[in-house]
Amino acid sequence: MPLFNDQPVDVANEVFLRSNLTQRSPPSVGKRTRSEALSPTNVSPSSCKRVQLSDSPGLDDNSTAPDQTQYDLVNEAASYLTKINVVINSLGSRIDVKNRSTVMDMTQRVTAIVSLLALKSSSTETKLAIAQRDLLEAKINKNCSQNNVIGNVSKPTYAESLKLKMPKVAPAAAAMETRTPLPCVVAYPTSERSAEFGSSSATKQALMKAINPTDDGFQIVGLKKTANAGVVLRVTNENQIKKLQSVAGIKSAGLRLEKPKGRRPRILVKDVPATLEDAAFMSALYRQNIKDEMSISEDNFIKSTKIVRRRVLNNGRKWIGLELEPEIRKHLINTKEKIFIDWATCRFNDDVEIVRCMKCQQYGHVAKFCTEKSSCCGYCAEAHDTKDCIKNTAKDFKPVCAACKRFKKPNDHLSGSPDCPSYKAKLEQLILNTVYG
Repeated sequence: MPLFNDQPVDVANEVFLRSNLTQRSPPSVGKRTRSEALSPTNVSPSSCKRVQLSDSPGLDDNSTAPDQTQYDLVNEAASYLTKINVVINSLGSRIDVKNRSTVMDMTQRVTAIVSLLALKSSSTETKLAIAQRDLLEAKINKNCSQNNVIGNVSKPTYAESLKLKMPKVAPAAAAMETRTPLPCVVAYPTSERSAEFGSSSATKQALMKAINPTDDGFQIVGLKKTANAGVVLRVTNENQIKKLQSVAGIKSAGLRLEKPKGRRPRILVKDVPATLEDAAFMSALYRQNIKDEMSISEDNFIKSTKIVRRRVLNNGRKWIGLELEPEIRKHLINTKEKIFIDWATCRFNDDVEIVRCMKCQQYGHVAKFCTEKSSCCGYCAEAHDTKDCIKNTAKDFKPVCAACKRFKKPNDHLSGSPDCPSYKAKLEQLILNTVYG
């Protein structure tokens, strides 16, 4: 017998349409601060406070006063849960309509109390984030003033700039810690023996034979396949990298180690006229926005900048994704509100795109390059095409995320959800691996 008044999941909104996903971007610096970029929700604590507590189901004016402490709220919620357990244990399967109504009323009261706790916690997080921001700003100002005295002005680090530019109205973004990625090295086949290694799997097997973590004391966090039959080894510290480079068995196995160069940053330029050719777009981007402001020639700019994707819209405009040098990206982000392309004024922002395979529902590749033999449903994570799912129309349907199910994470959400833990992990990894300069 269900204890909660379950409502059918609204599947009318197609989660696989890119336009329905929250636009993601790494933390921006300079003028282009975007409060919605890294916040998991667009609802701020200030907007939550406008909700009437009496509107919550099962919560009357006398049950939970707004001035109660969080400790009192937790105790009250615990008391309702105790009553629920007593009712269920005493009645068992003999729950009639009246008792079922009583149970539902108590569960709704607990839900309202938890909502109020979340509201109080969100307000506290906002105050804490603002305090941390102010302390950091005061610390940087103090350091700058001391350095000015001795004539040595030091700029804030990129991580400090991120924290200073975080909006105060988004506690999730403002309180976010900027992590440093773990050091890593990439193993590739040597040019003399490259014919022996046809794939990253072969490189991985040779690498695992050449290295004995137990005997050599290696702390390898993970292995990941990459292009050109390479394998990325992520370790705990830089000393581990030096130890790996001194292992003679790696060279004798026909492998070489290289430090990864990192992913170049990308920006997405919007509102570009659809009739504009790529060559004309690149020339306009350089001559109208970079030529008189940076010491780089047009030939070098065009050689170092790559168009990685395009999206043509129905309104005579298109979006163009660019991969460019960190210095150029930083100049545009810090000095431009919009980019001028011919007669058009174009919006732009950092471009972080996490692709998802519509066949196996995993992140990092598209269906065209999927190696799985069978399809996986984006609704229930079972072995059939998403369009053929019949479970998603049932009243008691509960979604299952295929990516999170595979990695044993909480999976009670649809594949492709912006709040998916697997998606957030991939997004964070992509940002950490990008060299923003």
